[in-house]
Amino acid sequence: MKKFNYILLFVLIAVSTVSCNKLLEIKPEGYVLSTEYYYNNEDQLDFALRGVYAILAEGSLYGNNLIARMGLGADEQYCEYPNDMGTVTYYSVNGADSKVYDYWRILYNGINRANALLSHIDDPAIEIDTEKRNSIKGEALFLRGYFYFMLVNRFGGVPLITAPVASPESKDTHVPRSTRQGTFELILSDMTEAADLVRNVSDVESGGRVSKSVVWGMLARVCLYMAGNPLNDETKYKEAENWAYKVIQTGYHALNPSYQQVFINYAQDRYDVMYIPGSEKFGESIWEVEFYGNGTGVYTNTGGYNGIHNGIKYPSTGTAGFGYSNGIAHPSKWLYDLYDEDDVRRDWTIAPYRYVEDIETEWPSHSSILQRYCGKFRRENEIILPKTTTATPQNFPLLRYADVLLIYAEAVNESNMAPNEDALNAINQVRRRSRGLPIGTPAPSVDLNPMSHSTFKNEVKKERAREFAFELLRKDDLIRWGDFLGNMKIALLDVPEGSGVFATSARSYFSNASERDVIWPIPTYELGVNPKLVQNQGW
Repeated sequence: MKKFNYILLFVLIAVSTVSCNKLLEIKPEGYVLSTEYYYNNEDQLDFALRGVYAILAEGSLYGNNLIARMGLGADEQYCEYPNDMGTVTYYSVNGADSKVYDYWRILYNGINRANALLSHIDDPAIEIDTEKRNSIKGEALFLRGYFYFMLVNRFGGVPLITAPVASPESKDTHVPRSTRQGTFELILSDMTEAADLVRNVSDVESGGRVSKSVVWGMLARVCLYMAGNPLNDETKYKEAENWAYKVIQTGYHALNPSYQQVFINYAQDRYDVMYIPGSEKFGESIWEVEFYGNGTGVYTNTGGYNGIHNGIKYPSTGTAGFGYSNGIAHPSKWLYDLYDEDDVRRDWTIAPYRYVEDIETEWPSHSSILQRYCGKFRRENEIILPKTTTATPQNFPLLRYADVLLIYAEAVNESNMAPNEDALNAINQVRRRSRGLPIGTPAPSVDLNPMSHSTFKNEVKKERAREFAFELLRKDDLIRWGDFLGNMKIALLDVPEGSGVFATSARSYFSNASERDVIWPIPTYELGVNPKLVQNQGW
């Protein structure tokens, strides 16, 4: 079992059920990490840090809702889940949407936990090694920045709160919205400071812990987003290039030669955070959300829905042991057609089979692609038994080395208005792996050669869709490229006529999207409790 999750388990039990009915609400008497009792020594500081990490695994985020049910797949996937009709799942979002509100609420809960820890971390009365103090501080700063990054991408500029809130009734929660630019500046500040404080990836024990590689890679992503719509700060392309290069030049990371094995590792709790020559460690999974157990006994609060919502549908009554999945995440035909026949990612990302009476059965050639399931997170690969209907141990990827390579390639192209040899090498590594070829060996049949800026940009767009489908990056990519609504309309064209459940769900999903859906509305409840908030335009 993961060392990290031995402690995380108790954090989840102690703090994940805290009531939060208002912005940043934390009841002091119910929050075990209170100022009075819990910032006095190294163990308590470390425990408090795990309380900040625990936010990522909450059901409002990667533990449930984000997995297929909040539209982040955009044009590459849709959700078939009738219970969610009329919600953000189907781009029918409104200010009262519970999943949108829970997203806002839990992220501010995490920000408050980080703020509480940061307000005590420099107390000289606490006896703690300087390197350990710095690491805890850096991780908390990074996580606060990441939580704000998740907020700004969904809502635009948000209230910036950098001190702990002692009471939900406090007027400290009545903070006006910052601008989008101002929010990003805080994110950059937090993450940049964190980069000098956290440990090298060689010194972390799991893929769930923040290392310098995590911070540098995420800074590259943040800068890439700032360079695109709606900020369009093109100077940030060079910064994205520089941050991504810092990850590349460490030599700690490489692509796993097997695309499939990347996701088998997530299912089987095999960390792959640092490249070790001559081993099966390549350092592809730089950062991931950790889950453990099957939702029973002492592990009730440590599992997630990765593989349940986005798995190959299998009934709870099945006896073959594949693992229950409601199979609500489905590919668009556009995504399927984007892959070449010899691209190994296609039949792993989009499962070419289904389960029929406990037997793996290939889809008939005449079946609709819309009926197929996400195949990346296959429960058949899990090794923890029994496989229950309530939780899986599968970790979820937040940053892979493939992303660093493609960020680098795109940023170089945009900075120089043409790809250079380094940019071509970065994208070609990803392309070679997709055909099962040696990653470091030139492959004329699949390698890209020098080309124009616009042609290379289009190649990057397609490669990102193929590589990261179902990993919740697609909507943000489309928004920063200015392609969101146009691509949703293109995906709609492939939905067949008829009233079948798959066609109906796909048609509702793609047709409901509108220009305003590049962001979500500020939750109605928050507008009521914070008189200084202003609703997003169009909502």
